[in-house]
Amino acid sequence: MEEKFLITKLQEGDKEAFNEAYNKYSQEMLALAYTFLRDKDDAADTVQECFALLLNKPKLWKTISDMRWYLMKMVQNQCLGQIRKRASHSEKEEVFQYYNRSASADITMPEALASFKQQEEEERMEYLLGFLTNQRKTALQLVYQEDMTYQEAAAKMGISKQSVKTHLRYAKQILKSKLGLMINLIALSFLIS
Repeated sequence: MEEKFLITKLQEGDKEAFNEAYNKYSQEMLALAYTFLRDKDDAADTVQECFALLLNKPKLWKTISDMRWYLMKMVQNQCLGQIRKRASHSEKEEVFQYYNRSASADITMPEALASFKQQEEEERMEYLLGFLTNQRKTALQLVYQEDMTYQEAAAKMGISKQSVKTHLRYAKQILKSKLGLMINLIALSFLIS
């Protein structure tokens, strides 16, 4: 089915069109979710949640003109929301490792994204960290690499605990944004080729 026709059928509530949309886009969305979450089960759950939301709220289809783009943004936002919710110490480390692994050449990416040119781990991390101010880089390194508490990092940096949290929040937002852009560019290059 052509995408415009498929969207029209979805807007009319056609369940067969929904199944076709799921079959057409679920694997690509799964690959995208996996690049964020690095866990097959979490990625599968996220994609299913996105499609379930669309199935249970058919009015959303009326706002969609480009299904692939809409699904990609939806999956990306769901993944980023999951990453934000990870709050414990081990989860903070996992978030940092996610960025570290995303920038490294030794991770196994899904086939759909494997064509991305691989670079050295340090160069990628340096590239991503280059978007951050020195204070934000320092906060990331102290809390995630040196395993300091917010209070310890604040004392070492000579700023308040709240300032450390603010630097970390902005640093993560910037890194997520840059990684999201990189993933979208990779996916777009895959779609074009």
